[in-house]
This record gives sequence, structure tokens and C-alpha cells, in this order.
Amino acid sequence: MIEPKKVLGLTKPELAKVLILLSIFAVGVAVAFRIMSPERQLPILNPSDLNPAIVADSMESVGMNHVVADFELLDQSGTRRSAADVEGKVRVVSYFFTTCPSICVDMAASLRRVQDAFAADGRLRILSHTAMPDYDSVPILADYASLNGCDPQQWWLLTGDAAELNRLARTSYFAVLEEGQGWDEHSFIHTENLVLIDAKGRLRGYYDGTDPKAVDQLIKDIPLLLPDAQ
Repeated sequence: MIEPKKVLGLTKPELAKVLILLSIFAVGVAVAFRIMSPERQLPILNPSDLNPAIVADSMESVGMNHVVADFELLDQSGTRRSAADVEGKVRVVSYFFTTCPSICVDMAASLRRVQDAFAADGRLRILSHTAMPDYDSVPILADYASLNGCDPQQWWLLTGDAAELNRLARTSYFAVLEEGQGWDEHSFIHTENLVLIDAKGRLRGYYDGTDPKAVDQLIKDIPLLLPDAQ
């Protein structure tokens, strides 16, 4: 009688059983690891969760169900934009002004990184609002957009009525400081924050637009929201 050929001291049937058991074990370990390490989820932020210095007094007690408001502004091409244009989209929002010689330069470079990371993804919009609408006209924004490589299909530089821009900044996005916290000759002072908004208009994160590591995290976090966008 011919003895079955053995591998590692096992016959082929025995070896097959061992491999099956090892495969089952590997799958079990992978499933357990998945359960123990769930996918990162972003918090849903409300005004009461934020630094009061960036929240309008009337909004500080709002602790749930905050969504950004409607708006009507002009982009760098002179196209009128409203909330309908970003309905169902993930948004990255900022405030800036074209003559800013400091943090706006870094923020623009950071937003180019975001734009490049999600190029041609119709589910994402970048909205940069001017903090100096009296100066930042549509032609000036167009020049700034060209200089900074803004894709007009995805990254809009927005201007319009100063009261409208201020209202959005203080009661929707919370992206400017209150009077006494850096206020100067401009109508309001923007922060370096990049604000992440989900497809339902909810606040999901704030990122320092001058910090490369914070922008890295923003680029990692955006895909967590894209499955719910359109």
C-alpha cells in the first residue's frame, strides 16, 4: 500500500482542513477588528458646541437641529448663487478678502489642495465668501480666482450684500470673530477656519486652513460625508 504524500507532516486532506480552519480564523479576526474599530464618524455640531466668540448672541443656546440658512450671492463669474445650487452637496466654507496679505494666502493654497483632491467630483462645492464686499467686486474676484486656480464648477468666490455675508458668517457658518475679538476697520474679521458642511446643511467640522496637518484631516474627512451627497 502506497503511503499518501505528506506536507509538513500532514496528508493532503489533513492539510486542506488546516488551511480551511486558518482561513476561518483569519476572517473571524478581520470581522472582530472591524467591530472593535468602527469607521470614524464626524460629529454633528450646533452653535452651543462652538466657541461663543464666533457665535451670534442670539444663537449661543441652540443645541440641536442647526442647519445653514439660504443665501443669495454672486460668484466670480457673476452667476447668482443660492442654497438651491448646493442642495445635497458637501461644502467647504471659508471667509477671506482678496487684499489679505497673510492667512488668506495660506487658506487659498489649502483650498487648492482640497479642490485637487476632489477634482471633478460633483458632490463637493467650495464656497469662499469675501469679508470685504465693498472692494471685492465680481471682476476682482474673477482675477483672484484665475490667480489661485479656482475651478468655477467647484470653487465659488462669493460677494454680495455685506449684511447678508455677515448674517451667514455669524448665524450659519460661525466663521468670524465678534466685536472686541480682533475687530478692526473691516465690517467683520474672518477666522482661518474652513467649515465642513454635510449634504443636509449641518456643521460637521472646523479645520485651520493655515495648518497643513489640519487640511490633511479635512481631506480625509470629506469622503465620510460624500456617500450621502449627490
